Amino acid sequence: MQPSYSVLAHYYDKFTHNDCDYIGWSQYLYCLAQRHGVREVADIACGTGKMTALLLNKGLKVIGIDNSAEMLEQARAKCRNALFVLQDMRKLRLAHCADMAICVNDGVNYLKPDELAPFFKQVASNLVGGAPFVFDVSTKYKLQKILSGNVFYYDGDAETLLWCNGGGQNCVKMDLTLFVRADDGKYERRDESHVQYVHTTAQIKRALRIAGFQLREVTADYGKPLQNDSLRACFYATKN
Repeated sequence: MQPSYSVLAHYYDKFTHNDCDYIGWSQYLYCLAQRHGVREVADIACGTGKMTALLLNKGLKVIGIDNSAEMLEQARAKCRNALFVLQDMRKLRLAHCADMAICVNDGVNYLKPDELAPFFKQVASNLVGGAPFVFDVSTKYKLQKILSGNVFYYDGDAETLLWCNGGGQNCVKMDLTLFVRADDGKYERRDESHVQYVHTTAQIKRALRIAGFQLREVTADYGKPLQNDSLRACFYATKN
């Protein structure tokens, strides 16, 4: 079994090309950046650099941070003007404080519940005073009602992905099996697993308060009203 996002990195953009509204999200983030006079953004758990590229195109300076060398390799290929750092986000340490931090598309779900407040504190220590911090989580509804116990797949000409989800009370274990066609026509199998944890709005609010953030707004999917069946909750906070 390979570490998370080592096997999938090369294919990640293909598998997720239409699952999220990155363009709409980037506009929400850019508007907040403009409101706070942001020049430099720390893109935490940046993955293949999808959001990094969009914010760069809007004229912001972006530092991408991820703990997968394979994902950063993809990010560097599409974002020549960004600085990328291979780093565990729980140990975030920048050379200087950023004006804004973001963590887009489920990065916070990879933290265990007792890691929330320490992570938020680490983010705060790398931001200037008053800086915005924006992140999202897959909701309890999504993890338990949509993902848990279900199987998803992608079947392409040269690769097939099977995504099997096992349910737990407060987390979902995701086992991914990728079959890639080699030059000789045979298929190579590659496996990796992920665990995402449920974080309620109440838990996140408490952890932000402990870490020295003031919560400004909670929305669904970056700007929409949050409902009981929303799939994604977005949190906008500022450092005290």
